[in-house]
Amino acid sequence: MKSIARHILALVAFLASLAVNAQADIYQFVDDSGVVHFTNVPGGRVKNTAKVHAEARGAMSSSAAARPAPTSTGSQRRSDIPVSYVSIINSASERYGVDPSLVHAIVKVESDFNPFAISRKGAMGLMQLMPETASTMNVRNTFSPHENIEGGVKYLRYLLDRYEGNLSLSLAAYNSGETSVKKWGTIPPYKETQDYVKKIMQIYNGTGKTFAPRYTIYVGTNADGTILLTDNPSNHPDKKLHHKMGQSL
Repeated sequence: MKSIARHILALVAFLASLAVNAQADIYQFVDDSGVVHFTNVPGGRVKNTAKVHAEARGAMSSSAAARPAPTSTGSQRRSDIPVSYVSIINSASERYGVDPSLVHAIVKVESDFNPFAISRKGAMGLMQLMPETASTMNVRNTFSPHENIEGGVKYLRYLLDRYEGNLSLSLAAYNSGETSVKKWGTIPPYKETQDYVKKIMQIYNGTGKTFAPRYTIYVGTNADGTILLTDNPSNHPDKKLHHKMGQSL
């Protein structure tokens, strides 16, 4: 199985390089044995292919063609971001109430704006979503910039809410998982995670926007007639009694 996984990852990387150099589309299909394949040639004897990347025909923008190296000061200028991703990031950030400059910094550190990046642990795409996270965030095509960023920003919003606006803990959980942050109660003492948080905080030059958590409040009635207000309706014995009151930003 490990050998098959290595072959798949190698093929994805190869096809990704084709997409960058030759502006090719990439298709995915699963054979009769359940093996996932990626190809730049649809049709033929292959049936039920699903396009996982559509490359725009025509010249690439200069910012998208070159991947800038991080500056010595760690600052990230808006001009360093491929123009094709700016509107996607801004739209998702506005939808979930997250500073787009923070998302820019995360994407820079996670994948350096490579939509086909795959980590050794299996994280994929621009915001390096693990398969389980992608599934939870309803991301079907992890290599789609729109879906990947949408899912990544949605997950980031969830973490900011869970850690009550604590950006460092949210970033640590994004990198090492919520379980490790819960275990240590702070940024885990892993060099990778500590370097990760530090890199993003160095690059992030936001507007000073606070990361106050967003709460959804539910109201219900207990068996004795008393009114119950809660942000976690699953704790109430009769969920039918609950309805959403509103959300504070």
